[in-house]
Amino acid sequence: MSRFMPALSAVLLAALAAPAGNVIEPARLEIKANFHAAGVYVHVRGDDNRNARAELTYRAGANEAFRPGHPLARTAPGRFAGSIFGLQPGQDLVVRVRFADPDAPTGGAADLTAALQTRSDLFPAGSGRTYCVGPAGNDRDPGTRQRPFGTIQHAVDLAAPGDTIILLAGTYFESVKVRRSGRPDAYITLRADRPASPVRRPAPTVGPRHAPVELAGYAEVNGPWTAAGDGTFAATERRTVGTLCAPKQRLYHHDSLPALKAAEPPLAAGWWQDVAAARLYVRPAGGRAPKAGEVRAGVLPFGLEFEQCGWWIVEDLTFHLFGGTRYSRGVGMDNAWNIVVRHCRFDTMRTGILLRKVRSRDCLIERCELLDSGIWTWPWKACKGHDVEGAGISLRGGEGNVVRHNHVRGPFNGIAASTWGDLKNESLNRDMDIHHNTFTEIGDDPMEPEGACMNVRFWHNRTRRTLQGISLAPITVGPVFVVRDRYVDYKAGAVKVSVQSSGVVWLYHVLGWRNGAAVHNAMEASGPWDNMHFRNCILRGTRYVIEDYFPHPIGCSFDHCCFFSTDRQFVKWANRRYWDLQQLRRAPGFGPHILRVEPYAKHRPGEPAALDARLIDAGVRVPGINDDFRGAAPDIGPDEVR
Repeated sequence: MSRFMPALSAVLLAALAAPAGNVIEPARLEIKANFHAAGVYVHVRGDDNRNARAELTYRAGANEAFRPGHPLARTAPGRFAGSIFGLQPGQDLVVRVRFADPDAPTGGAADLTAALQTRSDLFPAGSGRTYCVGPAGNDRDPGTRQRPFGTIQHAVDLAAPGDTIILLAGTYFESVKVRRSGRPDAYITLRADRPASPVRRPAPTVGPRHAPVELAGYAEVNGPWTAAGDGTFAATERRTVGTLCAPKQRLYHHDSLPALKAAEPPLAAGWWQDVAAARLYVRPAGGRAPKAGEVRAGVLPFGLEFEQCGWWIVEDLTFHLFGGTRYSRGVGMDNAWNIVVRHCRFDTMRTGILLRKVRSRDCLIERCELLDSGIWTWPWKACKGHDVEGAGISLRGGEGNVVRHNHVRGPFNGIAASTWGDLKNESLNRDMDIHHNTFTEIGDDPMEPEGACMNVRFWHNRTRRTLQGISLAPITVGPVFVVRDRYVDYKAGAVKVSVQSSGVVWLYHVLGWRNGAAVHNAMEASGPWDNMHFRNCILRGTRYVIEDYFPHPIGCSFDHCCFFSTDRQFVKWANRRYWDLQQLRRAPGFGPHILRVEPYAKHRPGEPAALDARLIDAGVRVPGINDDFRGAAPDIGPDEVR
């Protein structure tokens, strides 16, 4: 095919005669391409006995040859699905699927082929007018740098495709609704002012790069404060408070005044509000009455909310301490598309970025910092089901959303790609890429895919000092890919599985590593799960490597992996203990190439180093995943040592 379609997805229909029964009939090929990966869906008819194969090959770049892709999986009757990795933005891509069917007269069927381009990460902007907004401005002024507007909302309401809104340095106490759209060729930009001498920071830059511009959701509660007994102090506050810091640390929100007064460390420093009486009660950590400016109460529900609009760029802003409702957020996307949020900071709120509903698609969140405090030190049971059970980024949108190169520290969850309550909805959270993000001090799950998760891909993410690494509980359809992630110094397990998960999941070159005196499994099953497949992974625990009690009627598989525990326990599988390696290799689903060696020779604080020589060239080649390995074979673990 010589002509490429400049589109993000392609559907090819094959109008062939419809043989009945067991002979496969290719119907259509559907591709959804992001910047560096693409989802493939092959729709067929016939093949009632499910013995046909669909083999994926692709060509990335005009002068490249076709190469085999990762094997496709059957994810529904009449459908194969899989993903292509290692692509580049704006790249020509040709996908070809060939069929092999023993029941077909010729042994096969006609190929399906589609051509398209991957998404470009160049976002045309800045061709229109420029408006300036300043904390001391006035909406009656013309919106120039010398006479800026006074509110962001006013500028947003005037913005047209290609316009730029510049926020001058300062703090803005405002919740802004955005309902106007740019165009694919003319994004609207909302950004911080750029000083004459730009701040130079080493690449890759995370967080705001320019003048300090803060969207604040908090108000200072200056009192007067009166003693209320047991180390608590009260002041008048008529606005509903959702989050509270004093002086710069989040305090725990108690359910009642008696609970606040009776709380023990680490929950002793806390607060409670009597909304009916307009009284705010605070129990500071130091036991003294708060000083002016020390108590900051989150009273605004959100910073920016995009509603049924698209093609915006938001960059270099700080969103700080939003509250006011149970679901406070810095940026919300509600049926919003092609929203780019980059180089922003989100500090202390239930959810930094909330993306929801099926028309929220093709959004990009990159190089942001999402921060919180206190939660990591609080007991898990005090946070679960509490109003701190939010996430740095919460994803419940449609297709094509990408989250990359962000740093998340301190919230209860990191990136929650969850459709809980609608777990089998295939239109939500599909064709999504989450890669090169770092997580630390996460109270529960750094990464939490839950739902259909069709062609959801995680790669090169890092967690350290978190409760889990990744939670796959449940995946109902798949496929989900987890490639070269690192989960280090976890509290409860590197990989969590549960909740009747049965969709296909592939985990390749994943590291789960724990050291120290605390007793932890590398992988825990807290409920039934199935259909997960591990290759070239390292799982190191201080109790069991895997502790599992459940049957697996679909089947899981492990091979070319390194299992190690510092404890005498080794593996419990389907409620049976395996004490030695040879016994485990004969267990259902475990291949002959499992190794039991200490994977790293050096243990720097919280980070392993120096891969054991027995794991070099000991992996298995997986088309489309590790084609660029060096040496005789891929290495086990997330890195190629050679």
